[in-house]
Amino acid sequence: MSEREFPEESIPYGDKSVKAMKITCACCDAVAYFPFQTGASRKPPGAAIQHFQNKGWVVGNGPRKDFCPLHASPAKRKGTTVMANTPAPTSAEKPREMTREDRRIVHDKLDEVYGKDAYKSPWTDAAVAKDLGVPRDWVVQTREHFFGPAASNPLFDEILAGMAQIEAAFKGYAVLCADAAKAAELQKLAHADLCKQMDAYRALARKVEREVGR
Repeated sequence: MSEREFPEESIPYGDKSVKAMKITCACCDAVAYFPFQTGASRKPPGAAIQHFQNKGWVVGNGPRKDFCPLHASPAKRKGTTVMANTPAPTSAEKPREMTREDRRIVHDKLDEVYGKDAYKSPWTDAAVAKDLGVPRDWVVQTREHFFGPAASNPLFDEILAGMAQIEAAFKGYAVLCADAAKAAELQKLAHADLCKQMDAYRALARKVEREVGR
């Protein structure tokens, strides 16, 4: 198992991007990540295996044998294993209720990604649910009970505020450009009218010169 390899991706980690090993559930395509290089040192795949197992994942000897906490039990994944990019079959069974172990897994993840009164960037209820491969309602219930309201992600708020300011500036610039274009057109028309008047006066001046010169 120590020789097991995982796909590697760059993911947001706090305020920077780091390399992480990725595991994907063979049943529902849920994913989880293990940041293995946050500095100069690089953690081995064995550390990733332990990390994923601590989060409730079943780590097999290959991608087809990896299962998220929701499908860790063989009974829950019977007949549901799917290939990548293939939709999982629907089921008429009643949605599974969250067990104490499920709640512990969700709580541990929230404890990792939920800061003071808000999620750390880039986490949200939906992101946590996808990372653990569990229903979003489980995350909402656990977060509201133990951590409080979802609140807005400070980084997202900052981005949205910045975008709003930029959009307002662009709109204001567009208005100024439109006004300037209109003013330029009016000046062009005024210049053309002035040129006509000047031509008329010049023609009159030449006529006067001819009359006086007789």
